[in-house]
Formats: sequence, C-alpha cells, structure tokens
Amino acid sequence: MRNTIPCIVLLGAAILSAACKKDSSTTTLPSMSGLIITDPAPFVEIGSTQTFTVDVSDLLVSDNTDPGVLGAYWQVNSGVRDTTTRDVAKSNPPYTVDAPKEGTYSVTASVYAVKGGYYNAAISVSFEAINPKTALTGRRSLEVESVEGKNIMVTDRNTHRWMAENRYGTVSGRDYRDCTVVSDLFGRYYTWEEAQTACPEGWRLPTAAEFDEDLGDTAGDLMVDAKFLKKAMWAYWPQVIISNKLFFNAIPTGYVDLTTQQEVFGYKEYALWWTSDQDGDLGVYRYIYQEEPVIKKGKGSKTSLALNVRCIRDL
Repeated sequence: MRNTIPCIVLLGAAILSAACKKDSSTTTLPSMSGLIITDPAPFVEIGSTQTFTVDVSDLLVSDNTDPGVLGAYWQVNSGVRDTTTRDVAKSNPPYTVDAPKEGTYSVTASVYAVKGGYYNAAISVSFEAINPKTALTGRRSLEVESVEGKNIMVTDRNTHRWMAENRYGTVSGRDYRDCTVVSDLFGRYYTWEEAQTACPEGWRLPTAAEFDEDLGDTAGDLMVDAKFLKKAMWAYWPQVIISNKLFFNAIPTGYVDLTTQQEVFGYKEYALWWTSDQDGDLGVYRYIYQEEPVIKKGKGSKTSLALNVRCIRDL
C-alpha cells in the first residue's frame, strides 16, 4: 500500500513554501491462483457429511517464483477459520463439513506461502442441504398406488393409468447432477434406449399417440405450481395458465446432454418425456417449455439425450 505524508502549508504575509513528500517505496506481492477444489453435488441431505480436498498441482504464481512450502486453511460460511498449518506438499488431508441443518454451505479453501511474501490464493464452492421430505411442495394427486414398494402418485386418463411423477429408483438412468437426494423428487434421466425398459412390471412407456390422446395439447393442464426450497419451479408467463387440471404434476427438470459430461440443461425451463415411438435414429418425445401454452413435439438422439419418463398401464 502506498503511504502518503500530509502536506504542510505555511501561511503568513506570503506563502513561503508548500511541499508534499511521498514515500517512494511501494511493495507489490506476487499473486497465486489456479487452485482446484472438490466439486460438491449441489444438493445433499441434511445430516450428511461432505469431504473436500484442495489441489495445488496447477498453482500459478504471477512472477513465476517458487513460493516454497504451502499451508492451507478452510472456512465454512462465516464461521471461524480452521487455521491449522499444513505442508500441502507433504500432507494434504481432506476437510470434512457437516451439514446438520437445511441451508446453503459455502466452503472456502485458502492456500498461503508459509515463508510469506505472497498473496494468498482462495477458492470457494457451495452446496445446499435439504430435507427431501419437504423440499418439493405443491404436487398433488387424487390417488396413489404401491409400485415396487413405493407409494406413487397416479392419474387416470381414458383407458390408462399414468404415473403422476417421474420414474426413479432404477439401475439405469442418472440423477440430476448426481444428486441422489432429489432422485425421487425430480425423477431420473434416461436415454431413449434406457427408457424402453425403465418402467416396472405391468407398466410401459406410452406411445406418442397415447400421450396426445390422453393428455391433450394444453401445457398448463399438466404443469403444477410446485416450489422447490420455497422457490417457484415454473416462472410466471401470462400466456400460460398453470392448473395441473389432469393431476400430472409436470415440473421443469430439464434434460441431460451426455456429450457434455452429463450436464443438465433447461432446468426450471423445460419438462420432457420420452415416448416409445422412434423415427429412424431419433427417439420421439413430448415436452413443455415454460413460456409456451401448448405441449410440443420433438425428436432427439436415442443415445446422447436423456429425458424423464412417465409410465402407463392399461386399466
């Protein structure tokens, strides 16, 4: 930091002198950056423990000097820092964070040069601890049915019984960003090929015609005004009237593109479900986009696009 000595101005019958003297020495410390920290799942269950490590193998120093022995300390939210000095090169033990109550946990790892003379490097990540029994509210059903030992919400349309929640609890498919805690809330994401065998015994994937005939084309009839962690899942659009008239409980969980390390796209914007139909190399699906009042039709890769599944059975 630059230090400044105040100027003293001498006044009399005339100004004799005015001078300001500045400290000519300025210290600039080399900066350090490039830390890597464990990337947590965005949602975990309350009462769980998360483990983190910091990786300094790609550490960068602004002046290319060697900072020598590095130590690390950790902080959770605005709590007291764990300032235990660690020689990161020799011993870099994992850091555990308990999540005893609901809320956001921000974890910060800071690395410093033990001998000093460098700015600390820091990196932060966060996760949300949730109670899966109360995290998602607003879904409703006139009836439930026991399926594989679980009570599943259902709705009857024409000659079919539809699951009124997305399919989950299977070996195939994948959870939202690897968060098992929301598996039965959001459902799992399946490729078209996986979807063909995702339904339990006695149930099956609907055809495109069955989807259209049973559920119509009004998006709002399927959409439910649900809240996840007390925040609305569907954004308000004046042209879309959310009624959940058919007790379908559609929520916008988006889709997974398996060509991008299973990244989820369209969360809180799209709800998409496979049908059993196909068109050559493409699978046929139905979807809702948040600002469109109609149920839309689409086709996508059978192997790299992963969507939710709704199962039906004959009444």
